[in-house]
Amino acid sequence: MQNEPVLIRPYDYHLFGKPDLPNIFALQDHHTGYGKDFKNSLFEKLQSRQHIIITHNVLDEKIKKNYPHLQFKFSAEMQNSLNLCHFEKYTKHPRIDYKNFICSFNGTEHVSRQLLSAILENQGHFNPNYSSKNFSKNNEEVLGHLNTLDLTEDEAELYSKFFKTTDKFSNNVYSFGHVQYQHDKNIYNLQEKLTESFVHIVSETMATSYYPFVTEKFLYSIVTRGLFLAYAQPGWHKHVETYYGFKPYTKIFDYSFDSIINTIKRLVMLMEMISKFSTLSLDDLRDLCVVLEKDTIEYNYHHYFSGDYLKVMAQYE
Repeated sequence: MQNEPVLIRPYDYHLFGKPDLPNIFALQDHHTGYGKDFKNSLFEKLQSRQHIIITHNVLDEKIKKNYPHLQFKFSAEMQNSLNLCHFEKYTKHPRIDYKNFICSFNGTEHVSRQLLSAILENQGHFNPNYSSKNFSKNNEEVLGHLNTLDLTEDEAELYSKFFKTTDKFSNNVYSFGHVQYQHDKNIYNLQEKLTESFVHIVSETMATSYYPFVTEKFLYSIVTRGLFLAYAQPGWHKHVETYYGFKPYTKIFDYSFDSIINTIKRLVMLMEMISKFSTLSLDDLRDLCVVLEKDTIEYNYHHYFSGDYLKVMAQYE
């Protein structure tokens, strides 16, 4: 972009509500997330001023109608350069050879990653050779989050059964050569874990938010010709299909969980849906992938490396 606007990164979020915030700026990362009413804590501080805000995530009318005095512009170029372009030179992956059921990579200790790693362990799906948890967090603290996520007291008691883990698991860090932010290098650390696993559960940034936020994480599966499901915000999978053009794997997976608003209930339903496949042999899982979803896998692979996703994104600028 010519005459690029000032870029506001997360460590600049404190500028919101202050007079030195420029009238035109590009806003990077998660914006601190969105509430059920699609209001945002940063934008709430801009009630008395008009701004042009360039984002790398598509914001639809649910958000825009809350802030008619703000002008939002989506930049496909910004989204590509920040998140999506990192795998362009990764053109050869290992042979697909299933040896494991689920892989999942959990970096920072955000609440949603604490919850995802806990439920994977609780359900017997956290294989430390294929999944990571790059943080130590007491399980009682993890369970305490259930009381802050719009559950009744009885619901919190019920769902806590799905997140209980041992002290050994909660206090241990499980890592394997994680190279944070360097995705063009990190793909080589993770490629065997991806190609040897039936499905990658993407641990998306800030899954406790209520509006989809898309990063590069799902592309780890696209470029290794794998299946993925995301623990993300409600409507995330539909958002990726609409605004990026990547197809879901509807011949195998039931995406009903994607429309569930509550973050805990959405995660439990996701795990309930995927767990039924854990009783199948690796050969049966391979057959499902090859017979039912091969066309979608190849479509998504080509959609990325051809750059067609950029054409889809450009429609929403």
